[in-house]
Amino acid sequence: MDYIIEMLHITKEFPGIIANDDITLQLEKGEILALLGENGAGKSTLMSVLFGLYQPEKGVIKVRGKEEKITGPLDANALGIGMVHQHFKLVENFTVLQNIVLGIETTKRGFLKMDDARKKVMDLSEKYKLFVNPDAIISDITVGMQQRVEILKMLYRDNEIMIFDEPTAVLTPQEIEELMQIMKDLVKEGKSILFITHKLNEIKAVADRCSVLRRGKYIGTVEVADTTPEEMSEMMVGRKVNLTVDKNPSKPGEVVLEVKDLSVEAKREGQTKKLVHDVSFKVKRGEIVCIAGIDGNGQTELIHAITGISDMSTGTVTINGEDVTK
Repeated sequence: MDYIIEMLHITKEFPGIIANDDITLQLEKGEILALLGENGAGKSTLMSVLFGLYQPEKGVIKVRGKEEKITGPLDANALGIGMVHQHFKLVENFTVLQNIVLGIETTKRGFLKMDDARKKVMDLSEKYKLFVNPDAIISDITVGMQQRVEILKMLYRDNEIMIFDEPTAVLTPQEIEELMQIMKDLVKEGKSILFITHKLNEIKAVADRCSVLRRGKYIGTVEVADTTPEEMSEMMVGRKVNLTVDKNPSKPGEVVLEVKDLSVEAKREGQTKKLVHDVSFKVKRGEIVCIAGIDGNGQTELIHAITGISDMSTGTVTINGEDVTK
């Protein structure tokens, strides 16, 4: 078998916890391998070991059949390994182009040669359909666009092995579809992808094989085409899981929680920014109310304001008719 990456018997310990317990993971060239597990199963830790952010206590990493010692991200990059972290590592007030070349700038007599870099970035974005405006400032573009910048950073560094850590957590459904297509295009061009996730439908949509971790241990690897979501979820949590929800229509009672005109403001660099903007809703007894939105759209601030963890700038919160604002 032609493995481009082999992580053999990797053990990574932190004080009081074995995050990765004797894990073996093998990535074939030109495939999308999903790494599935619940939160805290050790997926991100294992990928951080591969990317050189952590050193394992035991085990061996082979890249293209050769044993390697990866002491940091620069080593990983030199071996052609790139990583898109769940929380992007971009400089907010730099342009897209500046972020892509950061750390491997081409200079001539001490001056930055941005023209060649710009051409290479434009060619790559054309080839992989990763359309971005190279002159846009990072803080002005959407999260989905920022993720494309991270992918272009890997391509610009000629990374052949790409690690995506929970890449869909911050995306809209349309952006998720676009990302899935981008991943398929990347492997068509000969890249190999490790895709960390706990979303079974996404694995079914793009992955060739799926390796499962549970509580720091390796459970097994399956061919995605021959496996049901139920079987994968059972490997992930260690018991039978029913993925269909049986739910009678709710018969809501009286209003128990009422939120009126709630706003949360943040002061940043002398400017006031509204993180939550005049939100009102009611929750009745016996019902489930969902607050939906992509990561970073104010859900956390809303909940913190309702529960009094942080201050609201305007608005009221009543529980069972009693004012519990602040």
